[in-house]
Amino acid sequence: MPSPSQELSHPIKVVCHRTGLSAHVIRVWERRYGLICCQRTDSNRRLYSDEEIERLRLLKVLTDCGHRISQISRLCLDELYVLNKKAHPKTETEPQSLIFTHENEEECLARCLEAVALLDVPVLSDLLEGARLRYGQRTTLLRIVAPLVYEVGEAWRKGELRVSHEHLATSVIRDFLAIGARSYQKHANAPELMVATPAGQVHEVGALLVTAIARDLGWQVIYLGPSLPSEEIAACAQARKVRAVALSVVYPSDDPKIPEELSNLRCLLPSQIAMLLGGRAAYGYYQALRVPDVQLINGLADLEAALEKLSKPIAVTS
Repeated sequence: MPSPSQELSHPIKVVCHRTGLSAHVIRVWERRYGLICCQRTDSNRRLYSDEEIERLRLLKVLTDCGHRISQISRLCLDELYVLNKKAHPKTETEPQSLIFTHENEEECLARCLEAVALLDVPVLSDLLEGARLRYGQRTTLLRIVAPLVYEVGEAWRKGELRVSHEHLATSVIRDFLAIGARSYQKHANAPELMVATPAGQVHEVGALLVTAIARDLGWQVIYLGPSLPSEEIAACAQARKVRAVALSVVYPSDDPKIPEELSNLRCLLPSQIAMLLGGRAAYGYYQALRVPDVQLINGLADLEAALEKLSKPIAVTS
């Protein structure tokens, strides 16, 4: 069974984006120094694990500091971390939220929140990527990204963070989830899930997280984006013959048009297409609905259970 750091494999384009190295340099390093033992697809395309990408990233940082690649190419990941720490010692004015100054997921989440408060995009991005390497995709989504989304939303609602903080966190998380989405293998017989937010709901990070969780569970996901009218969602869902539609409702929590939009969508969808409703504002809107067959999702555990049940073949009655 592969280790968490080796669960995902990425094409060269993702590697270049995450390391700052060009494809040419990576191939030269591989040829001259036997640097990376990447996997290959049936069509001979290179695929790199998260651990291999992290090693390349550190090598790029260290060579930029003056180290010769011929001298550091044989170092293991832990040795590269030590060398990088020596090359970048802390200063008295340096913020404490550095990438690897955490012992577990809870401390990583705390560092992420510090990075959001400092509006520090590079540190937040590196924390999330480091967490994916260290803890694996599923744990990072459930134990770090999901609580981060909730905590930032609550802090913004209470006035402890500005709108700019919330937008920055959303932007970084969106990029993080987009990079992870490229690594999922598509299966021809996978059930399809459509994800969106109803008209007037512009906060999309919850919907993006649902998309990532569903893909991690083997679903094929069609993400439509935020603030879409019920007629558009229904038309797309019927055209694709999806198994379920998942909607995220976060803010505002008192839009009088949302219950009507949700009721209209349920009426437009065929009965065999399940409708899931989740998000911070979901319970209130769910209580206001006057139609059956809408499933309330209270957290990611509920989502996983619902998707697991929906992924089973529909029983045909005679």
